[in-house]
Amino acid sequence: MYSKMEGEKAVALKRTDSICPPPEEVLLQRVLKNNTEDLDLIVNEALLKYIYDGYSKPILLVACIEEAVEPLTIQALIDLGADIRFSDENQWEALHFAAKRTNYSVLKVVIDNLKARHFDINDVLAQSSNALHILIRYGESQSIDFIKCAKLLIQEGINVNSGDSKFISPILWAAKNGSKDVIKVILENSPVPVDLDSHKLRGQTARDIITIKNLYEGYLPEKIDNNNQNGIVNKGSTRIDAEILFNYVKLRKENEFLNYNNGDIRDFANIEDGSDTLLQMACDKGSKIIVEHLLNNGADQSRVTNKNKKTPLEITADHGFHEIFSLLLNRLDNEIPMSVLISLVKCYDYEIFPGIDRKLCCKYLLDKLKSNRDILNINGVDESMNSPLHYAVRYGDVNIINDLLQTGASLGSKNKYGIMPIQDMEPEALNKHLDNCVQFDFKGKKDKEDFSITFDYRTLIPPTTKISRPDSELGINSSDNQELVLETEVISYMSTASEFKHLLTHPVIVSFLFMKWHRIRWLFYTNLAFYIAFFVSLVTYVFSYYANFEELTSFEVFLKFVSWITLLITFFVLLFRELFQIAILPKKYFRNFENYLEMTLIIIAGWILFVGSPSIDTRKQLSSLSILLAAFELVLMLGQHPKLSTNVVMLRTVSYDFFKFLLWYSILIVAFALSFNILFSAEPKIIVANQTESESDDDSFENPGKSVFKTIVMLTGEFEASDINFEAFPFVSKLIFVLFIFMIAIILLNLLNGLAVSDTQTIRKDAELLGHISRAQHIFYVETMMLGNILPKSLVTKLNDLCCCLPFDTNLRCTISKPLAEKVCLFPHLFNYEMTVYPNRYGQIYIPMNKKQKCCHGYCYNIYLDKETILRINALVQFKKEQLQSKVDIEMYKSEIVIIKNKLDDLLNKLQSKQLQ
Repeated sequence: MYSKMEGEKAVALKRTDSICPPPEEVLLQRVLKNNTEDLDLIVNEALLKYIYDGYSKPILLVACIEEAVEPLTIQALIDLGADIRFSDENQWEALHFAAKRTNYSVLKVVIDNLKARHFDINDVLAQSSNALHILIRYGESQSIDFIKCAKLLIQEGINVNSGDSKFISPILWAAKNGSKDVIKVILENSPVPVDLDSHKLRGQTARDIITIKNLYEGYLPEKIDNNNQNGIVNKGSTRIDAEILFNYVKLRKENEFLNYNNGDIRDFANIEDGSDTLLQMACDKGSKIIVEHLLNNGADQSRVTNKNKKTPLEITADHGFHEIFSLLLNRLDNEIPMSVLISLVKCYDYEIFPGIDRKLCCKYLLDKLKSNRDILNINGVDESMNSPLHYAVRYGDVNIINDLLQTGASLGSKNKYGIMPIQDMEPEALNKHLDNCVQFDFKGKKDKEDFSITFDYRTLIPPTTKISRPDSELGINSSDNQELVLETEVISYMSTASEFKHLLTHPVIVSFLFMKWHRIRWLFYTNLAFYIAFFVSLVTYVFSYYANFEELTSFEVFLKFVSWITLLITFFVLLFRELFQIAILPKKYFRNFENYLEMTLIIIAGWILFVGSPSIDTRKQLSSLSILLAAFELVLMLGQHPKLSTNVVMLRTVSYDFFKFLLWYSILIVAFALSFNILFSAEPKIIVANQTESESDDDSFENPGKSVFKTIVMLTGEFEASDINFEAFPFVSKLIFVLFIFMIAIILLNLLNGLAVSDTQTIRKDAELLGHISRAQHIFYVETMMLGNILPKSLVTKLNDLCCCLPFDTNLRCTISKPLAEKVCLFPHLFNYEMTVYPNRYGQIYIPMNKKQKCCHGYCYNIYLDKETILRINALVQFKKEQLQSKVDIEMYKSEIVIIKNKLDDLLNKLQSKQLQ
């Protein structure tokens, strides 16, 4: 229970990066100073529920704790909407803190408000302790209000015979603490007699009873009914019946519970003691007999208390009582809480004990879920945003993972750290699941033309989030309210993880990428058309005017005008494209080297368009750089096409390996260049008649800069040895030059050529896989651009922190228009997370007609998978058929073995009977 340590004070909340103090700090300071003037202007529901770090409680409980807070302030908070029944982690509520504070006025305010809201103070329990328990055990016994508070609680109808979690009543706690005045108040003011025999039933010692009798014998009831075996007075009272039943459950007295009132407890099946219902407590104690008896008498499985929000099914799942779990599950009609499945999967690897088997509970639940997926959201999450599949890949085995995936668990569900379940999966488990995603009729002949294969993509798609619209007449379950998701996120991760890359050639993945490419190719061709227009207009403008320094003809003037207009329009389109990408993914944008080329190109193109009359030399340099960079960008953009992606990968890989190797080898190249500068530099100049002559006309090694440049040129084999002066240092110069030829020209150049050939062969060997990787990453990038938030959440959050007075919504989203975003997504508008393929029709893909989209954006017909994928599909179908046949054969062999065993047993029995005769 809660007990504040000495010296515990309020912790003032500070936000160092805020212009004004946060509203929760303002509210706390005003409550502590009892300043309730205009309090309603700053208070809202969120503030009243805010949990303060120094207390771990909301403002009302803080007010009940702090001695300086007056009753009028507490009343003001309650009037503003503070939850008077809020309980902390120890189940303490405002009534308990008011009783502990031992302030009569504060306690009276809390009790009056509970009564006004029709709450029974006997239902306000903290781990079975009522307010009188709290007052006697934790209250200030030296306070002048101590006895007044006790009398107030008794007069308001507090149950003086109620037992706490240790089955001790308030009067027994008073006896233990030696509080004679409290015992006197209880005996004099209790509206019902103090039932000492019921305390015996709850397991108290006789010494405690004798203590009370010896203290105040005259205040005890004149006679206790010894014939009452249950030890409870007023047997007809519902409260007394409830206490008897709860005591039977606590002590697991199953026979007594079944025989109580001849087994008819329909009127008491849903009662509660403030902390639990009878069914909740029976499930917690693990008594199947009592649970079944309660269910037969109409106990409600969905009923919970204010103290215990867990349903009986959740309690049973936490303990792993599989028999009770099966019993509850079979009688459950409403939706199952997500916490049930998460609890079972989290504890899946726990040891099995008699009556406790979480694996069996999990099997019962998943079997029910397979037949009816609507009873539970398989992609629901807990407070850490972890789904059941997150826990299954960590604590479960292959069977539980496959079962969850078969029921629709998503591999792309993210927790609060951005981790997806696929990131912890084994490649073998994922491969097996992908095989299970290929569905077909095992009885159908695969050589028939109408033989079809269905691919199930549900688990590859991140779970969708429903958008609730309070002012809309549509239900939130309408498909129109589903958010579009990044459908290729899981596959994009597979393309970057070395352990999963080989699975990109699986028919399920290939078919998905194939359809996604057909879905977004309009965007690729549109982007390419704009850039080609930019490239052509740039080249035309440069050669017709910018780099043409002769007098222009009329045709060149016309070309200049047209190309300038086209270049201006496409320039702004290109600029908008880059700014849009920066807004959506700034970090990823600046980590990509190709984007720096595009930014440089935009700067140069802007200079060419808007900077007037630069020098001729500047125009020539800008023109050459712009054409070169534009050509590079065009090559890279063409490489985004699936049929050309391998060539770009080859170019990138070879270039990267070359530069990486040369960077390491550049130490020797620079060293040779400096040596050549020293050995082969020209002799000092001799001035004769205002003219200079040199003994050598070759000045390539005149200074270190020229020497390095000349050495790099020599890497290509252009040595020009005849122009080099070896006369000054004949031995050393020739030795170093020969060493350069051997180390650089022979070894390094041949090594680089071999490296390029090796990379090229590797890329060609894995050309198909690399094509799928490139396609997956490009499609995911396009999806991110189309569905990304233009307003970064970090920016909105920072603005909200800097000025808390402005109503910035941290969940504010701004994306491209929904019709445009829908054109890059397959689900749920085009397919219902499935796609049908006819292998014997050359891999034709069947697309169901959509009433809203007459022809699915123009590609309803003549869409075929490639030949390699069809061959893999046929091989997979054959493998699954053979696997099924082998299972049938094994089952047949098992049945035959059982028959043979039974016959042998009969034969042995007959032989034994003859021997006995």
